[in-house]
Amino acid sequence: MTAPSTKPCRLLWITPEVQGGIASYSHMLWTAIAEASNAAGDFQPLALVQTPTGKSEEAISAARELKPDLVHVQHEYGLFGGLNPARDRFPGWMRRLRQAMPPGARIVATAHSVLNDYRFDTAAEGWRSSLHRLVNRFALTWLRHRWGMGTLGKFDAVIVHSRRQRESLHADGFPVVAEIPHVVPTITPPRQEREVGPMPTLIVFGYFTPGKGQDIVIEAMRHLQIPARLRLAGGVGHPANVAYKRRCEEAIDRLGLGGRVEVTGYVPDAEISRIYDESDLVVAPFRVTTGSGSLVQALARGAPVLASDLPLNREINERVPDTLAFFASEDPVDCAWQIERLLADPDRRESLCKQALQYAATFSPANIARLHLDMYRDILAR
Repeated sequence: MTAPSTKPCRLLWITPEVQGGIASYSHMLWTAIAEASNAAGDFQPLALVQTPTGKSEEAISAARELKPDLVHVQHEYGLFGGLNPARDRFPGWMRRLRQAMPPGARIVATAHSVLNDYRFDTAAEGWRSSLHRLVNRFALTWLRHRWGMGTLGKFDAVIVHSRRQRESLHADGFPVVAEIPHVVPTITPPRQEREVGPMPTLIVFGYFTPGKGQDIVIEAMRHLQIPARLRLAGGVGHPANVAYKRRCEEAIDRLGLGGRVEVTGYVPDAEISRIYDESDLVVAPFRVTTGSGSLVQALARGAPVLASDLPLNREINERVPDTLAFFASEDPVDCAWQIERLLADPDRRESLCKQALQYAATFSPANIARLHLDMYRDILAR
């Protein structure tokens, strides 16, 4: 199906972030989108507008000047002020974006977070713990509606990375939801499989958040029956998670792991491959996930990955079997046991590496770009 116009559809991308996972995702995928658009001929790629978080008014000015027929917004709640309605800038921003665009133009979004099952952390420090309990008990139903139809429902269509997310949004009444898996970057050359030495290196990659679960692997280190090093590669992406990182560092000291656990801080893009190249096993201990950029970075390099057995992680193996190994979510003892099994089994690790590269080839930027253009054509034909 082609766009119902003889002129190419003028396409604009907006990302309210200039440094971070979503910014890197946007830059990589926009390049592939622009190439696919030029080859197809029915789209005219105008620009990828990346603005600092909190300064997304610049994107509205770009939409007013460029007059796109279709705008694609990379949406994540933290890029528009967070989950607190009092700080949420998105409704007003979206209204101004609509006003800046030509009549009949469409706006779609990639929803990098889908919060149908979200609950506030009741293990937070101090007064926040009590506040979170109250919000979870009395306001969560209203907040979930606001985060759902009240936010994502303002777009003409929404892209999610998972079948379960798509089914969940359809059940909530979203009319147009497309499932397009998270793009996997093309890395050349891929990581080389390592011989496991007497002190293997484990890596957990990503910002410190309770959802990422760094504390689970720290606790698992206490249960390992073999010597190993752990590298926690990432910093703090939001001030609300400073206390969580501090709790992780305190646990490292309390368990006497200071000589075996390294906290790297923020890792620049240029250093990511080196970090993976120096690892024997990637651990992804997420408590929650909506489709992780750090996980596809590992798959892109053909790294063996041990992940928590959350439904969205298991969905990766539904697409390409045996891409990930699993441990029981939030169980540090099982995490330790599965780490030991994988480090002792080179054939299993080799199989995971091969399947990771197969997954990366299947969901490459070029293939994911074509899926985006198909979705755009469907929206324009409605």
